[in-house]
Amino acid sequence: MASPITFSGLASGIDSASLIDALVKSAQTPITNLQADQKANSSQSTKITDIKTKLSTLQTAAQGLDTKTEALGNKSSTSNDKALTVTAAGGAAMGTYKVEVKSLAAAERTYSNKVTASDQPGLFGAGMLKMQVGSGEEVELTISETDTLASVAKKINASGAQVSAGVFSDGAGGFRLQVTGTQAGEKNGITFTELDGLSLGLSDPLNEKQKASDALVSVDGMDVKSATNSVSGAVPGVTLNLVDVGTSTVKVDRDEDGMKTKLQTSLRGMVGKLVPNGDSSMQMLSAIGVSTNRDGTLTLDDAKYSKAVAKDYEGVASMLTGRTDGTGLMKQISDGLLGYTKTGGTLSIKLDNLTKRNKLIDSQISTMQTRIDKYKENLQKQFTALEETMSNLNSQGSSLSSILASA
Repeated sequence: MASPITFSGLASGIDSASLIDALVKSAQTPITNLQADQKANSSQSTKITDIKTKLSTLQTAAQGLDTKTEALGNKSSTSNDKALTVTAAGGAAMGTYKVEVKSLAAAERTYSNKVTASDQPGLFGAGMLKMQVGSGEEVELTISETDTLASVAKKINASGAQVSAGVFSDGAGGFRLQVTGTQAGEKNGITFTELDGLSLGLSDPLNEKQKASDALVSVDGMDVKSATNSVSGAVPGVTLNLVDVGTSTVKVDRDEDGMKTKLQTSLRGMVGKLVPNGDSSMQMLSAIGVSTNRDGTLTLDDAKYSKAVAKDYEGVASMLTGRTDGTGLMKQISDGLLGYTKTGGTLSIKLDNLTKRNKLIDSQISTMQTRIDKYKENLQKQFTALEETMSNLNSQGSSLSSILASA
C-alpha cells in the first residue's frame, strides 16, 4: 500500500517527517541487533570452515603415511624418458636395472577394400558381417544394399564389440572402413567373417595393417611380455610406462626426502607421545628431530632426521605406520581427527547450527520489518490527520477573527 502524501508542519509547525523517521529508526533497533548477530554467526562459520579444511588436509596427509608401502617410499629414475618412464611404489627393490623396450603393445587395425564414396550405398554388396575379439563373444551384423561405409561404421560402433570404426579417406577420392580394436595385446586380435555376398574385404589378411601384439621388454637380458604398455613386476615395485623402442637405465633408491615432506607441521600433541606399535628405538616424533617451539609450531631438524633415517629407515617407518599397517602414529592422528572432519562430526554440527540460527534470524527480521512498515504507515496517517485538523482550526480562527473585526 502506498504511503499517503504529507506536507510536514504546514499547519501545525511540527516537522512530522523528521519525527516519524526518528520513531521508525528507534523501532528498528532490534533488527539492527539481529543483523549484528547474523554477522557474528557468519564470521564464526567462516572460521570453523577454515579449521575443518585444515584438519581434513592434515587427516589426508596422515592417511598418506599410515602404511609401510607409503612410508617406505622409493624414488625411481630413467636415463631415457623417450623410451620409458617409471613409477616406484613403497617397498620397491632398490638397485639399477638395464631395460630395453623391444616393441610396444598394439591393438589390431584393419581396413576394408577401397570404394569411391563414403555415403553411396551398394558399393560392397550385402550380407552378414561377423566379428570376434579374441576369445570373446561373436557379434553378428546384417549389412544391406542400402548401407554406406558411414552407416556400417555406425552399426559396428553400436554393436557393443570392443572395436571402434570410422571412415578413412586417402585424399584422392578413395575411402575405406577402418576398424580398430580398443584393447591392445595379442589375445585381442579381431576375426572377421563376411557371408552371403558381402565384399567389404575386412576378412582379407592383406587388409590387416596393424596386428594385435604384446609389448616386449628386456630387463637385465630377460624378456618380459605385456598386453599393455604399462609393465608391472619386471622390476619389483616399479611400473614401467613404455613410450617407444629404445634402451634405458632404471634406478630405484630410497626416497628419504619424500617421507620427510609428508610429515606435518601441526602434530604438536603427538611429539612426546609413545607409539607402542613402533620399533623400540623409534617410538616418538622427537626421535626423528621433531620438536615444539614456544609459539606452538613445530620444527623438523633435518640433520637429526637424516641421521635417524640412515640409522634405521625401517624403524622410522615403523613408528609412523606401526609394526602392522594402520597401527602407528599416523593412524592415531587420522582417527583422532575423524570426529571433527566427518559428516555429522563436531564441526559439521556447529556449522549446521549456525546456518539454522541465521535462517531463524531472517524470519524474525522479516516479521519485524512488516510490523515496522505498518507502524510507519500509521504514524504518517496520524500526522496527516493532525495537519488537516490544525488547518481546519486555523481556517475557523481566521473566519472568527474576520467576523469580530467587522462587528
